[in-house]
Amino acid sequence: MTSRAIARFAVGAGLLAGIVGCSEHAPRLYYDPALVEDSNAILYELDAVRTMEPQGPLFNQGLRTGYLEYVSTMENEFDVPDYFHFAYKSIDSAKGEQVLPDTVESRTLPPESELELAAGRARLMAALDQTGRRKAPFEAARAQTLFDCWLERTEDQARPELIEACKGAFEQALAEVERALVTGLDNVYLVFFAWDQADISPVAASVLDQVRADYERGRPARVVVAGHADRSGPEGYNLVLSQQRAEAVADALAALGVPENAMTLEAFGESSPRVPTADGVREPQNRRVEIVFG
Repeated sequence: MTSRAIARFAVGAGLLAGIVGCSEHAPRLYYDPALVEDSNAILYELDAVRTMEPQGPLFNQGLRTGYLEYVSTMENEFDVPDYFHFAYKSIDSAKGEQVLPDTVESRTLPPESELELAAGRARLMAALDQTGRRKAPFEAARAQTLFDCWLERTEDQARPELIEACKGAFEQALAEVERALVTGLDNVYLVFFAWDQADISPVAASVLDQVRADYERGRPARVVVAGHADRSGPEGYNLVLSQQRAEAVADALAALGVPENAMTLEAFGESSPRVPTADGVREPQNRRVEIVFG
């Protein structure tokens, strides 16, 4: 056991013992979101959240369940900061509040992991914003909690198989949400990119697999592949980068069997953002290619 793990165990064992001791003497009341106070949430309300009858939006119910599972995992690992972090997220979810996935910037990550996680979060937020919370509430909740798992495991420098387990399950859950959003041939498929990159990530590849499958089912006459960039670079450079992204996606789709003569490529540079920003701002949701069947 490393010195970090020993310290975490010692601190965690004492602190969690205090938590359990307090909660054993606390009244087990039916959970009333309006009565929860943050100062007492962990000591008195977490057990109530665990045993409450389902209430609120289905997406929030799914978040509550997913974050509670991760609370138990953090307790077993004596990870005190993340125990409290995910406990508050489960309680806020149970209260019906909007609970977002953790940001990449909130964690200290290996540089080689930051870009992939940022692209994954951008794809997740796009699915949630496209009514994913309503059309596939439990799948969307699972995708969000698994993203937080992937992020936490990466920061913790956990064993590679633990990181890959969270990442793989996240990608599977998110693909289910995206399938639920595809209700016709006029839907927009989104492929996101790391900053200043035009490479197809494993996360993006799964989106293109879905595009190929839906193309084969519908055989639309036209597939528009439109590249975009954020506003963190010069306008001319971003226009070229957006073209490179569109070409990368078109090449990948062609390799999957989508006819080249069915695809129309467009490049918008920074002129058509999903998320409006000031000039010079890096925004993951704006670094994208949009694919539309016509």
